Amino acid sequence: MEEYKLIDTLFKFREEDGIADLHKDMSYLKHMVKGIKKEDIEDLISNISQENKVIKEKLLDTIDNLIADYNIRLAYYNKKYYKQGFQDAMEMKRKCK
Repeated sequence: MEEYKLIDTLFKFREEDGIADLHKDMSYLKHMVKGIKKEDIEDLISNISQENKVIKEKLLDTIDNLIADYNIRLAYYNKKYYKQGFQDAMEMKRKCK
């Protein structure tokens, strides 16, 4: 039970740093992210003439795949760095004994 208290304490300490990092990241990314929504892209594609139906469908599929790829990568890195942080905490605990 004691090790969970240590991990909770370390997490809370790190969480405070993480919030500061999050604000820095948001400030940095604000100038790079264009705020484009999938719905806006779909609306633009729907305005393409009906003669280009195959192209419209291909564009929509490509956008869906792009978003899926992004989500897969995001999930992978979230899991990877969460585990890395947990391992760091366990190593720190081991060294404190």
